[in-house]
Amino acid sequence: MTVSLLKSKKWVIFLLLLGISFLLVYRFNSQIWIRAIEFYDLLHDQHHLKEIITSFGAYSPIAYILIQALQVIVAPIPGGLIEFMGGYLFGVKAGFIYSIIGSIIGSWLAFVLARIFERVAVEKFVHIRTMKKFDYLVRHEGVILSFLLFLIPGFPKDALCYILGLTPMHLGIFLVISTIGRIPGTLMACLQGGKAFDHQYMAMLILFGISALIIMVFYIYHHEIHEFIKKMRRVRS
Repeated sequence: MTVSLLKSKKWVIFLLLLGISFLLVYRFNSQIWIRAIEFYDLLHDQHHLKEIITSFGAYSPIAYILIQALQVIVAPIPGGLIEFMGGYLFGVKAGFIYSIIGSIIGSWLAFVLARIFERVAVEKFVHIRTMKKFDYLVRHEGVILSFLLFLIPGFPKDALCYILGLTPMHLGIFLVISTIGRIPGTLMACLQGGKAFDHQYMAMLILFGISALIIMVFYIYHHEIHEFIKKMRRVRS
């Protein structure tokens, strides 16, 4: 049996099992189906999300970490909003630690999903335009270049986790560069949340202004930055 047939067979079995599971859930307990849809919608509503997290009391950190991980996987809202909430609810230090833990879990799951189910599955989570734009990362594994992309403010880091899952990159290396690369943005968002909780609104606005300025610079020059990174890849090749 050829490799392509084996892959096709794997996907047929997976999709059949997935379809049967959905049908069973819908047929025998439609409430589970309804709750699953409600949970996905919940990730879009940060105010309600805050109420849900705090309702867990002593287990709020666990709830927050799980939500942060899910945010990386399904990416319905920018991670900065969740991290701002982490700094507001738990303080800068704890919020930062919980955010990083959640990001590590979510990044690991996204990477593994891409590694197992390959490109067809990745295209379900990552816009096809983003996939085409960074196809060179799939063809040419670049650790330093990937790390630079994780550092860029406003870059779709969650999509990058899926894209790098298609490369030969070792999981351990991926976790190192994705974690370190997320630190500056995560820390800045948690600092803003912490300042908001302490009613230090001027400091919060200054931090927000710095973040907005950095993101604006990268947004204005994103084509030039993208071309520079591609040139670096060609030089290293």
